Amino acid sequence: GGFSTGLSKTNELVCAEVSLRLHKPKATIMMCIEATLKICVWALASGQNFDFVFKDIGVLVCRGSHVAMRFFEGLIREVAQSEHLAEGLLQV
Repeated sequence: GGFSTGLSKTNELVCAEVSLRLHKPKATIMMCIEATLKICVWALASGQNFDFVFKDIGVLVCRGSHVAMRFFEGLIREVAQSEHLAEGLLQV
């Protein structure tokens, strides 16, 4: 209890943009993100093994104390603005 994500002003601006694009209230977007973060923090703190699957983006894989984000290659190639950025993301 008492956990607060404390979304930064930058993150709040991103939530506002998502809100406009999805035609959903900003508060709803923020609530979903904060709830997801709370579950993630709980799972990590209690040593749970879990995956968060982000459709068309990638998978956040958590095994004990090991956490890794595995981006789908198609997304990296689509998002990358330069070959250098794409290669950097592929190495992550």
